[in-house]
Amino acid sequence: MKMQFKAIAFAAATLALGQAAWAGEAEAKKWIDSEFQPSTLSKDQQMAEMKWFIEAAKKLQAKGVKEISVVSETITTHEYESKTLAKAFEEITGIKVKHDLIQEGDVVEKLQTSMQSGKSIYDGWISDSDLIGTHYRYGKIMNLTDYMAGSGKEWTNPGIDIKDFIGTSFTTGPDKKLYQLPDQQFANLYWFRADLFARPDLKQKFKAKYGYELAPPQTWKQWDDQSEFFQGWGWDGSDKKLFGAGASYKPSGGGYSYYWWRQRFFAYGGQYFDAEMKPLVNTPAGIRALEEMVRTMPNYPPGVMLFESEEPKTMLVKGDVPMLYSWTSTGKRVGNAAESVIVGKAGFGIVPGAEIDGKIVHRPALTPGRGMAVSIYSQKKEATMKVLEFISNPEQSLKIVMDPKTIMDPWRISHFRSQKFQQAFPGASEYLAAIEKTFPHVVPDPIIPGANDYQRKLSFEITEALAKRKQPKEALDAAAAEWDKITDRRGRDKQKAQWGEKMGEMKQLGIEYHADWAAKAK
Repeated sequence: MKMQFKAIAFAAATLALGQAAWAGEAEAKKWIDSEFQPSTLSKDQQMAEMKWFIEAAKKLQAKGVKEISVVSETITTHEYESKTLAKAFEEITGIKVKHDLIQEGDVVEKLQTSMQSGKSIYDGWISDSDLIGTHYRYGKIMNLTDYMAGSGKEWTNPGIDIKDFIGTSFTTGPDKKLYQLPDQQFANLYWFRADLFARPDLKQKFKAKYGYELAPPQTWKQWDDQSEFFQGWGWDGSDKKLFGAGASYKPSGGGYSYYWWRQRFFAYGGQYFDAEMKPLVNTPAGIRALEEMVRTMPNYPPGVMLFESEEPKTMLVKGDVPMLYSWTSTGKRVGNAAESVIVGKAGFGIVPGAEIDGKIVHRPALTPGRGMAVSIYSQKKEATMKVLEFISNPEQSLKIVMDPKTIMDPWRISHFRSQKFQQAFPGASEYLAAIEKTFPHVVPDPIIPGANDYQRKLSFEITEALAKRKQPKEALDAAAAEWDKITDRRGRDKQKAQWGEKMGEMKQLGIEYHADWAAKAK
């Protein structure tokens, strides 16, 4: 309802601009009719909002703004923004958007070069929101909170609803100011073949071997039993040797193997650091988590060490694995009849955890996602902000998150409330409900300066253990030593202060270090 009231306000505001046909009207109508569907708004409400963008663009063009430049990582999500939304923005507003797609590491490198040189390589940056510490520390990215309330108020979309964004806690600095507009929010979810888990013959066979009922796993012990049970035989009725579960263990970027390890680690009582910045990754919680991953490697497909996010999703929708936990965009592929053989056969749930003193503790990963930022060196800040708002608008963003070809996860509350999304495919409403049920349990990344460095070092060592080049404890001891080096290099007192605040926030969520959980977890 809030979005509808704001859209109505748009319509009322635009009456003052006159009833005559306005430049870009035909183009806006074309895009609304052909591309910007489905939408959280009616077409009349969409047209009212597009009119505001066009009028704002006229003022910017009068100031000489004809083009802006934006950069992001080369993934399907941003390809849509680059090839489709950039074209739409230009046709509707007359301002060209040069949206470059480059590798993730190159985005970070160019951002650092811009910060060090004091020159604007790009006007806008779309990057992982765990760079918030860097943005805050260097002060080279525009403070959006102050801008929208101050000098940029005239240029800020009056319909923008910051509270509708889920991931603002990850794009807000220690000063409580917003530096990036969320563009995606990552959480992990669990998928399983509900049809297989309901089959009497499989239930009987599983119980005979493991002594308890076959059901969606609540704990990692159950997950490991089930992945072992399904590994290496034709549980689909064929004579194929199918696999026990899917996973992503490639140590690229921040490291997939890190995220798969982390969910066990926290369920077993782990925490990143203690109050003095001593790393806790090599405590019993971390060692148990990694030992289990190493021991269960045979339950996964060959090549799992090379898998990023999409390979195991493909195996799930093609019927080669019976279960997977991964990012929430998996659900769209599961429900896409054009590629999925398990439409209507899948169940959704919270990632497994551990039984601690009779209670199940779930600790699914919530990675920071991505955010859109404006360079302080840009001479076209107002126009850049317009593009970021345009990309994130509910009517455009709903289209993106619903499209199974993108790997975009829902990042606005209005995405979850959309009746169109809830009815997009069999099980869509259950899928969206499962995501929302996950949020109270999630564990955030260590959003402090150097977060990427810490993650990369840990992921490398986890992979060393998975590849059996090191023992789990040896690998985690090495990771802890590297973490100490990063902390000392960045200034232990500064890092301690930043971490103290984050540790306090995590404590409020019920996430604390428990030294005894690793031994008692079931």
